[in-house]
Amino acid sequence: MAGPLLLFVGFTALAGLLAAGQLEEYQVKAAFLYNFAKFVAWPPESFKTATDPIVICILGANPFGNTLQQTVSGKTVDERAFVVRPLSDPQSACKCHLLFVNAAERRQFRSLLRSLRGAGVLTVGEDDAFTADGGVIDFKLQNGKIHLEVNLAAAEYENLRISSRLLSLAQIVRKDP
Repeated sequence: MAGPLLLFVGFTALAGLLAAGQLEEYQVKAAFLYNFAKFVAWPPESFKTATDPIVICILGANPFGNTLQQTVSGKTVDERAFVVRPLSDPQSACKCHLLFVNAAERRQFRSLLRSLRGAGVLTVGEDDAFTADGGVIDFKLQNGKIHLEVNLAAAEYENLRISSRLLSLAQIVRKDP
């Protein structure tokens, strides 16, 4: 029981610090992205070896600056380090494990989604219609706090297993990708 409580307290504290103005929005989102890797299981074929890194790609302009890289630097999840890279060629998105979609890239994401189908990519966005468009996790900024929306149908389609601990903190939707 301590695991879910600790997760809830950690995420709630991050959201509270954002509301208090002590953390910037993208510092909180970077911490969420790192933590998503702890609570999502990718299909076995997503990694060639047991130590392949978790590749976080950013579609569009990088709103994180160096924050995301600093957040994951030196950290591992299940002995996997992190690699953060911009997605310069959208067709290589299937080589990402976690794809952050900048809000300005909604149209590009919709066309990219077709090529990602079944590739096991955890898509995370920040657009109001992100999960309706087939994204897996959407950041919702409301009253100075970040909330999560998870599209279970999209996660299932990508063969991603999301921990119930993470799901307990999110609004759940089921919208076919």
